[in-house]
Amino acid sequence: MEREHLVRIEKLQAAMAAANIDAVFLYSPINRLYFTGLTTSNGLLLVERQGTPVFYTDFRYLEVAHRVLKGIEIRKFKPAKEQLADYAGFARMWKSVGYEGTLAVAQFLPLQEAMSSVRLTSVSSLISTLRGVKSPTEIDAIRRSAAANDALFAELMETFRPGISELEMLRQFRMKEAARGLTESFDPILCAGTNAVECHHRPDATVLQPNSELLIDMGVMVDGYCSDMTRTVFFGTPTPRFREIFDIVLEANRAVIAAVRPGIRCCDIDKVARDIIDRYGYGAAFDHGLGHSVGLEIHEMPSFSKTCETVLEPGMVLTDEPGIYLPGEVGVRIEDLLVVTENGCEVLSHTPHEIVLPC
Repeated sequence: MEREHLVRIEKLQAAMAAANIDAVFLYSPINRLYFTGLTTSNGLLLVERQGTPVFYTDFRYLEVAHRVLKGIEIRKFKPAKEQLADYAGFARMWKSVGYEGTLAVAQFLPLQEAMSSVRLTSVSSLISTLRGVKSPTEIDAIRRSAAANDALFAELMETFRPGISELEMLRQFRMKEAARGLTESFDPILCAGTNAVECHHRPDATVLQPNSELLIDMGVMVDGYCSDMTRTVFFGTPTPRFREIFDIVLEANRAVIAAVRPGIRCCDIDKVARDIIDRYGYGAAFDHGLGHSVGLEIHEMPSFSKTCETVLEPGMVLTDEPGIYLPGEVGVRIEDLLVVTENGCEVLSHTPHEIVLPC
């Protein structure tokens, strides 16, 4: 991965040149990880448009930084006033400096004061664009993460039965996850019965009943990369109402898979699913975006939404998760993980969509 991280920095420098940005300060752990491969609780990656990037950290991480980071200069943080004075000195050579839009006020204000002579500009969108197109190495990690998620789901379905509570399901999820050497990419969503109408329901003491549904939204991490999948399972014989809603959501999900290809705007893919659900009269019951990008974080950019005009490119990885939620009746969401290919997409989630289990 060493060369890959240097390539990412080179792409960042090229984007900086195109945007006329002289230097970028990267404070956030996730962006430092993306560009260096190193996880630390404290650090700063300073990238100039040309030249060797500099990684600042404290005493705790100097040894590992020297061992792991190649092609990057390592420096120890100075006391705050001295460090800011250094930045002020650098700023005399710069006209425009980029910072992350998520930067804490306590970090931004001193930076702003130290570099009062330069134009500060957010580079969040620029970095999101770079991270939005995954490399083959990243896609391989996400593919393995999705496979691990499929396997864990299958194991859970061998033990989940009516009479179990959502909290017990959560306990079993984490126990089986740990036994497989995995960590979760987000808090799993486990919705028994009519709790499935809550898009992001938090597991509680609700007990799964016979002849009812269970919505499970879950993901794990492999080599730092996330997966994400939702299935809506029925225990017993599905009711006509459940079957009606399930079939509509599945139709929307499959239509998206058929439509995804390079050159299409994300908002147009969102419309594919939304138009189908609208046509059946349930448009108001599908009020979240169709999907989001997945990578080092569970929610990245771009997204399948009404407002995202990003054009799809090979290597982008996004979720396809249409849903219909009818309060007091039924909630269904079906989510697959897709990677955009040269002429379509590859579905990374291989768990069957239709799952009916005995009571």
